[in-house]
Amino acid sequence: MILCVTLNPCLDKTLWAPAWRPGDSVRGRSLCEIVGGKGVNVARALARLGRAARPATFLGGPVGATCRRLLTADDGLGPIVVETEAATRVILTVATEGTTDQSAFFDPDPAIAPAEADALVAAIEKALDEAGVEALTLSGSSPSPATHAVYSELIALARARRIPVFLDTYGPAFEAIWGFWPTAIQMNRREAAMRLRRPTVGDDDVVGLLREWRRRGVACGIVTDGPAAALVQFGDVLFRAFPPEIEVVNPIGSGDSMLAGLVDAWLGGGGPEAVLRRALACGAANAAVWDAGSIEPQTVARLEPRVRLEPVP
Repeated sequence: MILCVTLNPCLDKTLWAPAWRPGDSVRGRSLCEIVGGKGVNVARALARLGRAARPATFLGGPVGATCRRLLTADDGLGPIVVETEAATRVILTVATEGTTDQSAFFDPDPAIAPAEADALVAAIEKALDEAGVEALTLSGSSPSPATHAVYSELIALARARRIPVFLDTYGPAFEAIWGFWPTAIQMNRREAAMRLRRPTVGDDDVVGLLREWRRRGVACGIVTDGPAAALVQFGDVLFRAFPPEIEVVNPIGSGDSMLAGLVDAWLGGGGPEAVLRRALACGAANAAVWDAGSIEPQTVARLEPRVRLEPVP
C-alpha cells in the first residue's frame, strides 16, 4: 500500500463549451466531475500502474461528500478522510470545443483548523503503523497556516519507520521542512524560482538547488520544465532527462503522474535510468489523456524507450 497525501483537494469540474468571450452567456455542451488535488492524482495514477494506493486528505461540506463518493465509486480508492468545517473547494475548467483553450476558475483555499490538521497527522501515523505500507507521497500546496508544517511532521514519522517519502510541494509547506528530509523531491522550475526567491532560474541555479538537497540526504531530486528537459540529481549522478514528444491533450496532472511513475519504479527496484524512464513516460502518458492521473500502462510502456537521458559532467 502507498499512502498519498494531499492537503488541498478539490472537486474538478470541466465544462465543454462553444467559443466564448468574457461577458458572454455561455451554455455548456457537457460537464464532467472528477476529484482533483495532486495527491489524489498520484493515487489514481498508481492504481492504473497496478499499485495499491490510498489517498489521505481533508474533505468538507456537500462538495466534500461528493468527492468521497467519487473516490470510492468511480476511482475504487478507499480514502483516509478528516472532515472539515470549511467546504472543499471547486475548480471549474471551461474548455472551448475544437481548440486546446481552457480557462480554470479556482475557489479560495479552505481554512483548516489546527485540530483538523492534527487529526490528519494522527490518522496517517496510524496508517503508517499498519502492515504493508511501502511508501508515502506528499503532494500539493498547503491551504492554510495550520497545515504548513504537516508535511514536515509526516516526513519525520515515515522516515523513523524506514518508509520512503516522495515530496512534491512548494511555498510554506516546503519552507517548513527541517530535521528529516524526504527520499525524493520533485518540483518544477517556477516552484524552484519561488524557493530561491527569484523571478526565473537558469540551469546553474537548478543544479545548485539539486546539490543542496543531495547534501541533506535526498536520494533523488528532480526539477521539471514542462515538455523541455528536466534536471535530475540521482545519487551522485546529474542527468538531463528529455521527455518523449507526444500530442498533448491536457497537461494537468502530468507532474503527479510522473511522481507516481517514480514511486512505482523505485519500489520495483530499478536502477536510476529505469526509474527516470518510467517517471517521465508516466508524465507524458498523462498529458495524452484528459483526466488527471488516468494514464494507460500500454502507453507508458510505449513511451519509456523514447525518454532520452544524458549524464551531465
